[in-house]
Amino acid sequence: MFACICRAVTSDQVSTAIDSGAATVAAVARATRACTSCGMCRERIAGMLAERRPSPLEAGQAVQAA
Repeated sequence: MFACICRAVTSDQVSTAIDSGAATVAAVARATRACTSCGMCRERIAGMLAERRPSPLEAGQAVQAA
């Protein structure tokens, strides 16, 4: 499935970019060219980033007591 139709970037290509360290929409754009034309895919890619972002506990961050 295409994540960015304008640049023919697939969801798999975006996932690969995220797995390779792209942590922002701008970083995904640099890696794949997605979001560099009309911008309609920006929300989709931001959602993909949010889905793959580890929770604070998974990232090894300590939970602070209030």
